[in-house]
Parts: sequence; structure tokens; C-alpha cells
Amino acid sequence: MSAPDFEPASPLSSLPAGQMLPKLPTRSARRFPRRELFRLIKGDHVEWDQTLPGFGLRFHPSGRRTWIVFTRIKGVVTKINLGNARVVTETEAKTKAQLLILTAKVRRDPLAAKRQAKETPLFRDFCADYWQKWRSQWKPGSERANIIYRDTQLLPAFGKLFLDQIDEAVVLKWFTAYTEKAPGGANRALGMLNHMFRKAEAWGVLPPHSNPCPAIKQNPRKAFTRFLSEAELKRIGAVLDKLEARDPWRVGAVRVLLYTGCRKSEVLSLRWEDVVGRYMRLRDSKTGERQVDLAEAAQEAFRRIPRIRGNPYVFPNPRVRNEPMKDIIIFWRSTVLAKAGIKPLRVHDIRHTFASHAALESENTTTIAKLLGHRMTRTTERYMHLGDKPAIEAAELVSEFLAAALAGRPITFANEGKAPSA
Repeated sequence: MSAPDFEPASPLSSLPAGQMLPKLPTRSARRFPRRELFRLIKGDHVEWDQTLPGFGLRFHPSGRRTWIVFTRIKGVVTKINLGNARVVTETEAKTKAQLLILTAKVRRDPLAAKRQAKETPLFRDFCADYWQKWRSQWKPGSERANIIYRDTQLLPAFGKLFLDQIDEAVVLKWFTAYTEKAPGGANRALGMLNHMFRKAEAWGVLPPHSNPCPAIKQNPRKAFTRFLSEAELKRIGAVLDKLEARDPWRVGAVRVLLYTGCRKSEVLSLRWEDVVGRYMRLRDSKTGERQVDLAEAAQEAFRRIPRIRGNPYVFPNPRVRNEPMKDIIIFWRSTVLAKAGIKPLRVHDIRHTFASHAALESENTTTIAKLLGHRMTRTTERYMHLGDKPAIEAAELVSEFLAAALAGRPITFANEGKAPSA
């Protein structure tokens, strides 16, 4: 049998495979009881090193040879495998053995890191656990979007890695490649990954400060600063008046969006039972259930919307009975904006219009954040400053302005005629 491919000068590795091995040397036997060694090596032959007690070359019945070292960990004799002798040289194995022995001598467990690695789950396993615990926090639409990012991005990139193998370099490489295809999607997926690592730390799966995501800067978001001017609002008001007889529900939806600053999904899903006097209840807002104060203009917009007997929705689906209106994007772009001669504008920019004119009317950030249903005022800060009025007064003022603009009436600003403050 030819000699294995490792250092031939070593007295351990040069021992022929068929040669009988000497008995356990006195030095090794003195340090480790024979009965404990026999239990750990199960009777296999071991050639012990004469200078480093506990280090040796183990011969398996199959012919495989592995480097081993014995040391005491918390008073118990423990065997540590150092690798196959065909791959790991004696010098490498002996150096590692010395380090492990020294680590054990200072009362530290040399296998702690290895045990930690075994206890750390694969990303795909933690992802399944995370989904089970956290999915109830998402709305159905959010969960559907997150599933797409999970299945098309996160699991293919990190699924086979242990959580502690996913460092900043690994995440950055993935994020850079994904950014070339979809910068916005890369931001969304990175945010989701960041949240997963934060929960891994909070649940004790990873130690603190293990999250590799915070150091990675997200892609710049496209800034949407477009909102309807006074002149554009007048033209839109004229178009809505002409279209109202033919399509009162879509026209009413646009007016309510303008007068309340609510999100499209919040308005289109409204039921008549949710509109009571000067208040409107949003059952499924992005930030949870909330109440919206209705100014007189908004209340009048609701009064002009015809009710369909037996249909609970304020804005019904014209094609499916007892279902809410699904969308008004085509109506907004192809009909309202086209007839008003205004360049394409998102439905969501109606919300920007409400917030921007509130800022022009000197409402402060906190008040407008409440009007818009923002959980954090920093989301609102790009629009406004100044002022401090109760939400119902602010809603009245902003809606009055927008109603006057739509009707083409002269507009008096809140700060008109006032001397500038020092």
C-alpha cells in the first residue's frame, strides 16, 4: 500500500498502514486514563505523539487516518477531530492541537464556537420560523409582496447558508447585483432581510450586533414633489362637475380623496356605515384603524353620492354586485386629467396635493401627519412646517381651500394680510 499524501518525515504519518502499533506511551497514559481513551476511540489504533501528550494519528478500520487531540473540558476528557491526514499536514494539526489545549487550560471551552455554529439555524429554517411568528402582523397585500421577495430573492441567495455565515460582504454582493435589475425592489428586500436579522437577535437566535444590514446604504428613492396647483385644481373642478351626472361614484371618489388626503385603498373600501356625520372610520388603514375628521366640503361630497339599495359600499364596483370599486386610475388619468389638459399624475399625488396645500396654509408637521394618518412625522416633513391647530380645524381649512379651487372661487390664504413674524 502506497503511503498517504502527507508529510513523510513525520514519525506518525510515515507509519505503514499494516504495521502493529506500539502500546500507549507512559506519558499519554499518565495524563488520560486508558478506560476514557478506549471509550472515545473504540479500540482503534492510535500512534501518539511523544512531545505533545494527547495528540495523535488515529487509524480507522476502513484505512482512513485522522488527526485527533484529547484535552479536558470542564474536567471531562474530550476527543477533538482535527481533520483527515490526507488533507491536513501533521504541522497544521499539531499547531491547532496546541491552541485547543491552551484554550482548555485557561478554562475556556475550545468547542464553544463549533457548538454555536451547529446551534445556529440555516437561513431557510429561520425564515420559516420567522414567517410563522410574524405573518399575522402583515396585511394580506403586504404578505403577498413579501412572499415574492422571499421566494425570488432571499431564499435563493441565502437559503443554504447558516445565519452566522451571512455577513456584510455576502449581503452587499447580493444587494449590488439586485440593484442593477430593480433598485426599488432591492431596497424593499433589504428592508425585509434587515427586519429578519433584528428579530433573530431579539429572539436570541443570534448574539447582539450580528445584523449585517444596517451598514449597507439603500438606493436613493425617486422623489415625488408634484402636486396640483390652484389653476389645475380649477380645471379639474370644472371637469368633475361635467362628469358627475354620468359617473357620480368615481367623481365622488376623486373629491373625497382631495378633501381628506386619504389613500386610494382607504377611500374605495369605505362602507356607508363608516361615514357618520363629520367623521369617517377607516377599518383597514395602512397604520391600523383610525378616524378621519370630515370638513363641510367633504361632508357635502358624500351627500352628493347616490346610494344603491342593498349595497353597503360608498363607491360600488359597477361590474360586480356588492363589491367595492377596485380602481380609479384609468378614470383619473384618461378622463379627468386628459379633459383638464394636465400632464399624467399619479392618484397618490392627490394625497401630495392635500399635504402640500396644508403646508402652504401654515399647518405644522404633527397636525398634517395626523390628517394623513402617518405614524411618524418624518414621513410628513418633506411637505410642511409652521402653525399648530386642532385636526378638525386644519381639515376644515384645507378642504375649504380645495373646494374653492375646484369651484373656481377666489381664495384667501390663512396668512394673507398678516404681518410677518419677527
